[in-house]
Amino acid sequence: MSESSPPNPSRLIAAVSLATIASVFPGLASGALAVQASADFDVSEGTYGWALGSFFIGAAVTSLPLGRLAQRLGPRRQLLIGLAATMAIQLTIALLVSSFGQMLAMLALAGVANSGVQSAVNLALTQASLPRLGLAIATKQAAMPGSAMIGGLAVPVVALTLGWRWSYVLGAAMAAAAITQVRSFVMPATSTPVTTTADVRAVRAGQSPTPALYGATGVVFLFAFTSGAINAWTVSSGVDAGLSEGVAGLVISAAAGTGIAVRLLVGSRIDASRMPPFRAAALVYIVGIAGFALAAVRLPALHVAASILAFGGGWVWPVATNYAIVNANQRNAAAATGLTQTGVYVGVFSAPIVTGRIIDSAGYPTMWLVVASVGVIAAIGAVILSPQFPRPTLR
Repeated sequence: MSESSPPNPSRLIAAVSLATIASVFPGLASGALAVQASADFDVSEGTYGWALGSFFIGAAVTSLPLGRLAQRLGPRRQLLIGLAATMAIQLTIALLVSSFGQMLAMLALAGVANSGVQSAVNLALTQASLPRLGLAIATKQAAMPGSAMIGGLAVPVVALTLGWRWSYVLGAAMAAAAITQVRSFVMPATSTPVTTTADVRAVRAGQSPTPALYGATGVVFLFAFTSGAINAWTVSSGVDAGLSEGVAGLVISAAAGTGIAVRLLVGSRIDASRMPPFRAAALVYIVGIAGFALAAVRLPALHVAASILAFGGGWVWPVATNYAIVNANQRNAAAATGLTQTGVYVGVFSAPIVTGRIIDSAGYPTMWLVVASVGVIAAIGAVILSPQFPRPTLR
């Protein structure tokens, strides 16, 4: 097919969702594999927190420039480049990495690749003029907990049988499958180039003003901090609460599955909702805050319940926030989300490092209470910001 042919909506959504799963897998899998990998490299939880952190700092420092690059290259080209890099990096981790420092370097590069893929995916969905953009974004965003679910399943199925490095072979195979899908289905060619910072900041019809974008970046930073914590420590916290490694891996998979279902539910309703998207994000997020706080109790059964609440309510916010930002910046969706995704990546980068140190010094209960406190601030910030991103015009 030619790159200029109109994409089939359902196949386009499936292709970009698989691309999202594949590109974020190296980072999220590092959290699920924390127990085995940290033991293999002989590092503490606090030190191992840099594994997930390095992935997202790589994404953070490149999110804005790669968002602009996607506007020039077009989503298809940037997706193929990012996925090829993701596949090569994971094979390098599986076959060649022999020290924790090398692991950090590879995960940082994987974060760069993920940043490019995410910007291209957002642009592809926006340019496709989909009749239900909210549901499309929710399906794509459901790929994030989908990747976490696969990472959790990889613990008992792959890591505990073949070794944790084989999980990255699985990740490379997913990237290869995503490349095939992207090559098969046509993405829109390119959008109007974004050549200057002023293009991102400009207040145009259909775009949110600059203060709103920066405010959104701050709010999603706080949201993402809590998401980084649950992705980094749900498995190891479950082991600390009394679960086996295999069961803890299954718990994060079940919790992530709940997150997928809730994201799709929110996405199915958001196009017709009269509630401002950021306020909707805060409302659902209250459930997640309860899960963060409940995780402070060191009992196996309560850890299971807390994980489901944390993933089912505390990691759904990207559906509403991305929907709001993309709708408000349709001409420059990749560049605008490149800015706000920087806040996401910095939040997820800092979370495992900060919370890892808290675990080392004060234990898991204190860490989860800190995460719950950050969550309260995030929810308040989202409510305050919500008038800046009103309910989009119905399609």
